[in-house]
Formats: sequence, C-alpha cells, structure tokens
Amino acid sequence: MKTTNAIANGKPYSCFTVDVEDWFHILDSDAVTNIECWSSLESRVEKNLDKLLNLLDSFSVKVTFFWLGWLAERRRDLVRQCQNAGHEIASHSYGHILAYKVGQKAFTEDICKAKAVLENIIGEKVAGFRAAGFSTKDNTQWTFEEIRAAGYIYDSSVFPANRGHGGMPQSPLGPHIVKTKSGDLVELPQSMVELAGRRISFFGGGYLRLSPKWLIKWGIKKLHNAGRPLIVYVHPREIDPNHPQLPLPLSRRFKCYVNLKSTLPKLEWLCHNYTFCTMREIASCYMTSPVVPHI
Repeated sequence: MKTTNAIANGKPYSCFTVDVEDWFHILDSDAVTNIECWSSLESRVEKNLDKLLNLLDSFSVKVTFFWLGWLAERRRDLVRQCQNAGHEIASHSYGHILAYKVGQKAFTEDICKAKAVLENIIGEKVAGFRAAGFSTKDNTQWTFEEIRAAGYIYDSSVFPANRGHGGMPQSPLGPHIVKTKSGDLVELPQSMVELAGRRISFFGGGYLRLSPKWLIKWGIKKLHNAGRPLIVYVHPREIDPNHPQLPLPLSRRFKCYVNLKSTLPKLEWLCHNYTFCTMREIASCYMTSPVVPHI
C-alpha cells in the first residue's frame, strides 16, 4: 500500500459525507426488523435530508451522499434532489449488510446491485463505496478486490482502529492505494488522530456528537498538521432528536441516541469554519487514471 498526502492551497482537503439511511437502519441488533419489513416503518429521511441540504446550501458546501440502495430505490426523487444540488452520489451498499457476516458472494451481489440502482437513478457512474458500519476487517480484505471489480474507483470503508463492527487497527491513517487484480482502489479511511498511543476519532457519528468543539478543533488541527484530510460523516437520523428509538441495550442506546441535539449545531460550526469538497474530488488526487466519466 502506498500512502500519500493531498494538499489544496497549502492545506489538506476536508470532506463532509452523509450516510443516507433511515432511523431503523441500526446495525447488528435483534431490535431491528429484517429488510422485508422496512417498508412498513415510518420514514423520516425526507425531512432530515431537507435540513441537511438547506444547511449545505447556506454555506455553498458540496458533499458526498453515500446512499443505501434500498432507500434510493424507493426515494429516487430525493437522490436526484441531492444530485441536482451539486452533491456527489456514492454507494452505501444495498441492504446495509456487514461484509464479515454475509460472506464474499452475498457482499459482491449487494454492492453490484446498489451501484446499478444508483446509476440508473442519476445517469452517471458511481465512483465511491462505503460499507455499512465501516465493516471491513483484517480477515475480510477480499472486500477491496470485490469493490474494485464491481467498478468502484474509491472506497471509504476502513476504520483504522478497533471497532465493534469492523476496524483495521494496523491500516494506514491517511489516504492510500490498495492494489487489486482489477486495478488500483483509492482508500479514504475514516479520520483518526493518535493520542497517548491510541487511535481516536472525533469526526463522525457518535464520536462527533460526544466530542466537545474544542476537542474536535484540536483533532482537525492535528490531522491537517500531519497532512491528512478531515473526513466527517453523519447520518440523517442524527440531526433528528425526536426520531423513534429502538429498544437497544444501554450501551447501544448511548452510542446511538446521546447528544442528538448537538449534531446540527456542530455541522453548522464545521461548515462555517472549514472548507469541504466531495470524496470524488479528493480521490481524484490519488487516481492513476482519469476520474470515471459520465454514462
């Protein structure tokens, strides 16, 4: 693996990403109904996407929306709304599956289906993929081969530390190239900083909600001083403090539902203080071939 740094105007890029799924798409819990029952549940994604799109428009920020294929198939209008606003559309799998649970064949079928669904909606090639829960692990590195073989140009599935749903604690902290039989795959891992010998994130999901602004600011400065990009991620449900809550165990409730009211103000603060680009733009700095063209 080759590790490099991308710098724009003397500063590393920053990327704002949204994993587009609904409130009931919590991973690995018996409290979550199976995919056949999802259509019977109340959807709150439209209202939350409207809030996010209005926020981004007010700061002229363009971001990457990693769409769950199942949801995109049912809300094509919202996918096109994101696209028409100038944002990148990328894939977050079709059925929100964990690669290490379903195995190589089912994973491949899922990511190919997701890509086809999204490209049919937007009329463009989808360049990027992010696995549900950053679920790439050391013993599932076949995911990189399958992601590239499916036609994706970059991946953002690596959490370079220990994690409940995956994690690759020995993976490079910055963007790097993964060599596959189908060609180079640009890996854009979740942003991490090292503190007292440990890798820690303050930049997405529960990590962003639980971290105070001063700590997030410190982490961003440390990232940029090291020449690594900031990659922020959020789910639409995280800006919706009143969304239905699943009967999860106490530890999972804490991770999923604590500090929801802090998410939108922190995103506003980030948009005000930092310059963001899409994941496709940063990936293009590492590609050995031109950015994939439109259909």
